[in-house]
Amino acid sequence: MAEVFGVVAGALSVASLFNNCVDCFEFVQLGRSFGRDYERCQLRLDIARARLGRWGEAVTINNDPQFSASSPTDKSVQLTQSILEEIALLFGSARKTSKRYELRTDQQGLVLFEDKDMEPTGRALHNKLRNFARSRQERTSLVRKTAWALYDGKALEKVIDQIAGLVDELEKAFPVEAVCHKLAELEIEEMEDEASLRMLEEAAQGIDTALSDTAAQKIAGIAGRNSARNVNTEDNARVQAGNVFTEIALRHEIRVNDQTNNSVETVFAKGESGVQIGNTYGGGGLWDR
Repeated sequence: MAEVFGVVAGALSVASLFNNCVDCFEFVQLGRSFGRDYERCQLRLDIARARLGRWGEAVTINNDPQFSASSPTDKSVQLTQSILEEIALLFGSARKTSKRYELRTDQQGLVLFEDKDMEPTGRALHNKLRNFARSRQERTSLVRKTAWALYDGKALEKVIDQIAGLVDELEKAFPVEAVCHKLAELEIEEMEDEASLRMLEEAAQGIDTALSDTAAQKIAGIAGRNSARNVNTEDNARVQAGNVFTEIALRHEIRVNDQTNNSVETVFAKGESGVQIGNTYGGGGLWDR
């Protein structure tokens, strides 16, 4: 029988296996090599964790007796156990790869990002997603874990994509789509600013349809309408239909709930010109060369 978390898989109940999988995300750190992409990558990792936790809450994994067995007889529960073991082994494999990187890299290449390095908007989302995930797991872990780091963006994206695929399988084993969508709505219930919702929607693309769709729907309800019926551009001209939030806006956590409607019939731009139908928050942004 396979070992996960350093113990034989059969020693853990399905619920314990789930809780330890959710807990694994807590100990992953990201290296400085992620650069400007750090914030987005951290949020995608948070979203993958939140989605796994959301599924667990939807199936009441910590309260349903069928998940309390370490050797389940129900085929769907057996499948769930197998998928969770694969998630655990995925973390183990990624950790070993990072360990090899650390052995051949000098200390300067091993510097890590910290939460304080995130801009206020991203940090607030990170904390919110982490708190939701923690609330959906039993904190009594039988397995001691230590922090470790990922240093390569492609490796992280591969891990996230694989986890998303495995959660897809969990959702097929126990279909709870309607409940998951409702839980996703609760996750963003208190978010009322467009900048946070757009950052969340973009980070969730491709890994959490319920969250990205829910965020998009809420944006549509609180954001202004910006549109152009006909757009023609030549040379290096640029046209933006929609609001723009610059790094300055995100850094200072500017809260925007703007329902202004901006629309034009026809736009014709050429040369080096730029046209925006919408508002820019934080200055510069789209038109900075």
